[in-house]
Amino acid sequence: MTLTNHNPYRMRFTPFAPLPDDELYVRAGGGRLWLDALSPRAKGAAKGPFGRARSYARTAPVTHLVIEPGTIRCWINEDTRPAPAPGTYVPQPNPTVHIPVLDHGQWSDLTVITRHHADRLARLPAEDVLQEITSTGARNGIRLMPALEQCHASCSCSSRSALCKHAATALLQVARCLDAMPLVLLLLRGRAPVDFFAGLQDPHHPSLHHDGARHLPPSPATLAQIAHDQWERVARPSLPPVPVLPEQPATPVLAVADGFGGRTLAGLAAETAQRAHSLLRTLIHPDTDTADPAGNIAEADRDGYSRTSRQLPTIPLQQRLKELQEATGMTKAELTQAVRDWGLSG
Repeated sequence: MTLTNHNPYRMRFTPFAPLPDDELYVRAGGGRLWLDALSPRAKGAAKGPFGRARSYARTAPVTHLVIEPGTIRCWINEDTRPAPAPGTYVPQPNPTVHIPVLDHGQWSDLTVITRHHADRLARLPAEDVLQEITSTGARNGIRLMPALEQCHASCSCSSRSALCKHAATALLQVARCLDAMPLVLLLLRGRAPVDFFAGLQDPHHPSLHHDGARHLPPSPATLAQIAHDQWERVARPSLPPVPVLPEQPATPVLAVADGFGGRTLAGLAAETAQRAHSLLRTLIHPDTDTADPAGNIAEADRDGYSRTSRQLPTIPLQQRLKELQEATGMTKAELTQAVRDWGLSG
């Protein structure tokens, strides 16, 4: 059995293997609580609808079963042959069981009386959580587990009994679902588990103020959606005006730095200022060709030097590296790599 379509308000299980002997009557889980509430005879009596359904369920596997608020839908494949002959009638019973859901007031009361147990429930396994919620509701007159007389079945078969073997098989298979996922019972009785436990933490949760248990509220929007919607509605201030860009960068004011030669420092500052000026012009006036893709100054002369740096004497790269190495304390390899990353080309 696998949960193949997980929706908070509709759960679909498929496929079901044939019912093994005594599987539902040994384990003390959600399925045992379900069968005990429906009929004490379901535990061992051979007579009655459940006794007959036990024999039938061992040979007629359920293909899938859907649980919705107040409704159980089941599809059974009675043909176990691998390839039936063409034109052969293959019965496909489709029983549906309707169970009354709790009304809005009952769910609100159950939420209120369970709220002070929320911290303890968070540390319990799912079957113990279901047992605790069921017991708490029963002590306050709220019966979460349905009785057999509350189950109103209909089926595509020709049986005239109030509960045919197909519908009884569906109820037995629901017990297997409750063994695997005990809190599915909350959905069957009209409240999605995610909404019920959200209501324990938040007294203002939409599910607590929504009339009509059959019309469950839509799943709440995520926090990201809420934040995005609020951001779209907020009026954003306009950007400040773009400053006027000077024709040429200003001459940098150099501070006295120990270990650097005056010419080296002036050359580095001038080239840096020219490069920043060129990049800023590209951002402000993207249509003008002021810089090439590599970030080099487009207005540089063919010999590789801008008008600003051309005015300064050429300093060999090795001399610059030596002075920078003495001033920074870096090794030659580290400094060479740093200069290469910076984009200097001599």
